[in-house]
Amino acid sequence: MTTDGPPLRIAFLLPAFPELSNTFILEQITGLIDRGHSVDLFALKARSFANVHPDVVRYDLKSRFRHVPAPTARWRRWVSVLPMVLKARGARLAMLDALNPVRHGHRALRVLGPYAVDAFSRSGPYDLLHCQFGYYGPFAERLVSLGAARGAKLVTSFRGVDLAIDVPARPGRYRALFRNGDLFLPVTRDFRERLLLHGVSADRVRVHRSGINLSRFRFAPRPPPAPGETARLLFVGRLMEKKGLAYVIEALALIVAQGRRCSLTVIGDGALMPRMQAQCEALGISDRVSFLGTRTHDEIAQAIRDAHILLAPSVRAHSGDEEGIPNVLKEAMAVGLPVISTRHSGIPELIEHGVSGLLAPERDAQALAALLERLLEHPEQWPVLQQAARRKIEEEYDSERLNDDLVAAYTGLLETSTDRSTGTGL
Repeated sequence: MTTDGPPLRIAFLLPAFPELSNTFILEQITGLIDRGHSVDLFALKARSFANVHPDVVRYDLKSRFRHVPAPTARWRRWVSVLPMVLKARGARLAMLDALNPVRHGHRALRVLGPYAVDAFSRSGPYDLLHCQFGYYGPFAERLVSLGAARGAKLVTSFRGVDLAIDVPARPGRYRALFRNGDLFLPVTRDFRERLLLHGVSADRVRVHRSGINLSRFRFAPRPPPAPGETARLLFVGRLMEKKGLAYVIEALALIVAQGRRCSLTVIGDGALMPRMQAQCEALGISDRVSFLGTRTHDEIAQAIRDAHILLAPSVRAHSGDEEGIPNVLKEAMAVGLPVISTRHSGIPELIEHGVSGLLAPERDAQALAALLERLLEHPEQWPVLQQAARRKIEEEYDSERLNDDLVAAYTGLLETSTDRSTGTGL
């Protein structure tokens, strides 16, 4: 752990807080605090602090939470914003600027700007404003351009749907961000290349992966199922198209039809739950599949320890939605659970086919079934795959190393004088 250099004041901009998912962001928050830096958490949505991740309580993150309390209904925002502007002092001009339709067009009519300006003006100043998802990057850029973040350098992470769908669909919305943002942190090399194609200069783009805390994932290589034992397959993820569960179910039906004894546990919830259950019924394998719904991180960790093989066959959705790299793959590889995934987005940067895991083409249930047969037929290959997978996680996805790298990126940015042109307003 690197702690050299003066402490930094950092503001994270998040869609919501706290959340049981997105543990990779929680690892960044706690890692920065452990290194002596101050982190405040700004979110547009406030979630319940009941049944949260233990680190939320251990680090008293509720005291660092700064809600941006804009009412949902636009008319309520207008009713509430006028008294707020009148009461404001140093931030009044910035709040009025955010309401200026001549300068900001339709964005001013959304009436979100003054609430964000008010929330930031009550805290800070900050060295850095780190927007954790790219689709809030334009919002963060306008905060900086209005002076609400009081000179903070703007850092923006791109993690998946933001770069895969939102940027291509609304390139004009990102123009000021790509011009004025100080540092961009895509989670894969593939995403880095996409940012370059959108005109972001290479000196402002740095791949920064989402990591896991290896101290919580002890390597205990999973033995193959014994002769006659049912092979326990595991899927973890939201039940949405890009996660590819439909192809796992179809592959399971194929190998069961060949006489394999297999069961599948599905952890996760989502709009596709009824369709997935209906697919199991139609294929005659409902008795082989258990849908457990949403589970805590500890329960997922236990499920990983109990399984023989993890399947995460991500696909590019018809909407264009894509993964970065699913965190559950990293967790499974860290503890010694063999993984089967797909050649999708940044996943081949994590898994080398035949070395640290197995990869199928997207949307190919027959290929998934063949890879399952390969693993089950060749248990002698398991130790080599498991050890290579653990090494990969240790070398590139350990959150301790990644948090040191994040601090280095922050300090390098602050040491470099960056001219910022005037951006658009909220």
